[in-house]
Amino acid sequence: MAFFIPLDKRKGLQRMYRRLLYLVILLLMSANLLGQDLNDFRWKNRLLLLMAPQGDLVNTREQLALFAPFEKDIEDRELIILVFDGEMILDKELKATSIDVSKIPHKGFQGVLLFGKDGGIKLKQPFYVTPIRIFDLIDSMPMRQSEKRRKNSP
Repeated sequence: MAFFIPLDKRKGLQRMYRRLLYLVILLLMSANLLGQDLNDFRWKNRLLLLMAPQGDLVNTREQLALFAPFEKDIEDRELIILVFDGEMILDKELKATSIDVSKIPHKGFQGVLLFGKDGGIKLKQPFYVTPIRIFDLIDSMPMRQSEKRRKNSP
């Protein structure tokens, strides 16, 4: 005995399964984004957090402009630049992210915080910090020196 489902009901079932699949994918993606905090970058990236706790982004924009010509250097050092505006964390284009702000240290500080891959604060300095100073500091870190050796080995 053959199992028969009318064509119009099969299309309805296919549509329902497709919607269910989209819903599952959406839930998985949003759960991943909402659970993000600064610790999720640990051992993957260095972070440069530009702190503007009063929401005044003038200094932040100028600091970002100093880094604009150095995209290759930033990428080479696995550095991610983020901005804290007092309420949320923004990316370097000043667009909102879903990164949790509850674990940000020194929330009242205005300036630059550099986090190493180990999650420790390597530099805390008021605006403005030259990109060369940041790059030199990163390059002096043992983990960065190890990365450069690995990259240069045959």
